[in-house]
Amino acid sequence: MFHSIRKPHYAWIICLCGLWLFVTNMGLCSNILWVYLPFIEGTGLSDSMGSAILSIRCLSSFAATFVVERYYRRLGLRRGIFIASLFGVASALVYSIGGSAFVYYTGAVLGGICYGLGAIYPTALMLTRWFHTHRGLAIGISSAGSGVSIMIFSPVVSALVLRYSLQTTFLLQAGFMLISAACVFLLLRDDPAQKGLSPYGEGGVSSVKAREQEGPAQLPALVMWMLALMMLLIGGAGQAFSGHLSVLARSCGYTVRAAATVVSLQGMVLVCSKLLSGGVADRFGPRRCTTLLIAIFLLGCAAVQFMNGVSLFWCFVPPCLMGFGASVYNVGPPLWAGDLSDKAGYPKLLKWLQIFYNLGGILFSAVPGIIADHTGEYKSSYILIAGMMLVSLLILLWSYRRVLGNRSDA
Repeated sequence: MFHSIRKPHYAWIICLCGLWLFVTNMGLCSNILWVYLPFIEGTGLSDSMGSAILSIRCLSSFAATFVVERYYRRLGLRRGIFIASLFGVASALVYSIGGSAFVYYTGAVLGGICYGLGAIYPTALMLTRWFHTHRGLAIGISSAGSGVSIMIFSPVVSALVLRYSLQTTFLLQAGFMLISAACVFLLLRDDPAQKGLSPYGEGGVSSVKAREQEGPAQLPALVMWMLALMMLLIGGAGQAFSGHLSVLARSCGYTVRAAATVVSLQGMVLVCSKLLSGGVADRFGPRRCTTLLIAIFLLGCAAVQFMNGVSLFWCFVPPCLMGFGASVYNVGPPLWAGDLSDKAGYPKLLKWLQIFYNLGGILFSAVPGIIADHTGEYKSSYILIAGMMLVSLLILLWSYRRVLGNRSDA
């Protein structure tokens, strides 16, 4: 009787490794810095010095994306991810020293390297190798790790710093990340063949259909640059919309508590959307899934215009809609790259998309603040953000038609 129980495919262990990379190398090295920042500034750093830590982290991760393809081609996934994770451990150790802006900036550089080399790119690459079907679901599960880390570790970090110290908390984070890196290294394999397996779902009708949908090895230069523009707009919209939700609510007249709830609500919806949208992409195709997600995001931007400082309904509906649609930022690029290129061209195209996504975040993250300085409100920024997302969708649909013609991705 027990022999009839089917053992789960090892690909799902790889998927959990990807989720944990998002928790540690993205969540703890990048997203949790917002929680640490008030405590760091409390050690004597000015507001501008504290903000510079975040900027340096972003610039460091952006620089790392230029070498990420060559890095993994030389080291392989397993060793490369482990070494990248050690940069995250080193970052937390350097932060624990504290004492000066230079020390925190050094930690930010190391954390940026960990994020740039050890999160989005390698996770997408290993899931592409291990999953022939259900790839969207696997990517959705893994990318949800960044939101999970915020929900779990934000209150934990605050409690630890208040009860013990900033130094102790960073040391505990370094130890946790080191244990996590070792566990992922022990579980991870570069290729299914190393476990005597084939990629999950390989064979049958779905495999034939997937090969028929595969794009060319080399995309036309015009398509590459249009995709670069698309990712520039998506990256800018993603950073601008999420980073200003609380000040948007406050500028509309809502309380501090309501503004904090907006941010938490958006994060929870985003995690759920990542889990759901991957399955939708598997069922209906990345192109249709992207269209649906961006349409929902645009509805959220439109709902922003009804925020009036009185109705909590109109305070909470926009972040829910935008949070649901925002999963396109993480789930979309690996799937688009898989559709628009062949297996050999996938790493190059994925790196290209990641570079311009990060660049868009750097260039546009301050735009809503600049607009608010001139208009006195943030609602106008979300009209601009909606326009950026709409243009990005049109570019993506054009790219699909140019590369794949009229073939359906359903």
